Amino acid sequence: MVSNETGYAGTERSAKSLGLGSEAGAGPSKNEGMGWRVGVSIVTFFAAVIAVILWLFFYAGGFNAYQNIAVVVVIFLAFIAVMGATWASWGMKQKWAQT
Repeated sequence: MVSNETGYAGTERSAKSLGLGSEAGAGPSKNEGMGWRVGVSIVTFFAAVIAVILWLFFYAGGFNAYQNIAVVVVIFLAFIAVMGATWASWGMKQKWAQT
């Protein structure tokens, strides 16, 4: 255990081992904001799968095939909309490498 000047006793970790690169604190990391976006992606995916299953097994009986396909497509489009809204801001922040 190593104690630093703030009095925090913990294992010694370098900026590079934390994924901060060679210039820690020089700006936003490429991984900044990834945690909540991944969480929203996982929850939204499973919510869409559960919504399709619930629709097809419990509510689809009174509708014809085209209406059921339309409901599944709407669920899929809602999933895509949430994913787009979640990841668009992150994508716009990234600097794309010129090759």
